[in-house]
Amino acid sequence: MPTRRRRLFLIPVFLVLPLLAIFLVFYLPPIAYTFIQSFYKFSPMKGIIKEWHLGNYGKFLTDSYYLGILWRTIWLSAVVALVCLVLGYPVAYYILHMAGRARGLLVLLILSPLLVTVVIRSLGWIILLAPTGPLNRAVMGLHITSKPLPILFQESGVIIGLAHIYFAFMVLSLISSLQRIDPSLPLAARNLGANTVQAFLRVTLPLSLPGVLAGSVLVFVLSVGSFVIPAMLGGGKVTVLTYLIYQQYIKFVNWPFGNAMAFILLVLASGIILLAGRWLERGKYSAVFQ
Repeated sequence: MPTRRRRLFLIPVFLVLPLLAIFLVFYLPPIAYTFIQSFYKFSPMKGIIKEWHLGNYGKFLTDSYYLGILWRTIWLSAVVALVCLVLGYPVAYYILHMAGRARGLLVLLILSPLLVTVVIRSLGWIILLAPTGPLNRAVMGLHITSKPLPILFQESGVIIGLAHIYFAFMVLSLISSLQRIDPSLPLAARNLGANTVQAFLRVTLPLSLPGVLAGSVLVFVLSVGSFVIPAMLGGGKVTVLTYLIYQQYIKFVNWPFGNAMAFILLVLASGIILLAGRWLERGKYSAVFQ
């Protein structure tokens, strides 16, 4: 029996070891270097000065401009997650009730945009959302508005681009959660007198909350760390934290301050993931994953 238990313990350990080795060799050293260098000083004349201080973090956390950029990043990412959830839940629910072959084709259709690079898709949205683009021409042609809609190089354009990019991740998370629900449970609710809407609101939706949370966290974290889409669809007018980090690295060459902002972003994303995980572990819906 001890040998059997030892084998059951060692199997997952050996499965995790390759991923752990990759993390320790390729990811941990850059993260550690970023963290260490974030405490260095910077001088426009001397460059990086290896003197430890907390000035970079204090500069960010006490300046209303930087805190405003952080809040905009969080707000935009939250809106993107909400848009993906509202649009993705009906799609995931519909896919789940389709036949096998049709379900596979629809999933492939949803995943197909991921085969195109982010730059190409962003360029496509620039063409579509431009003042003289197809969307504004159609809106003005239908006499809905007399002037082009201000979408491109605005927060709304960035939200549309991010939602389009990360929509598939939300749908896949929801499908995974909905598949775990016993089909007999909504049927039993209807047999007990609930209509279709009541069965969905009281049975299906609560049991799918782990997928809702997982998809929302995934889309939120990906949106927080996105750079290309806000840079292209925002046109430099919609500044998010990743674009600010880029400016510190490339334009001002202030690597310590850029590293401090990057580590703040890393802590923010990691904290949200950990909180979501703790909620799933301690919440009453964690049984869905067991």
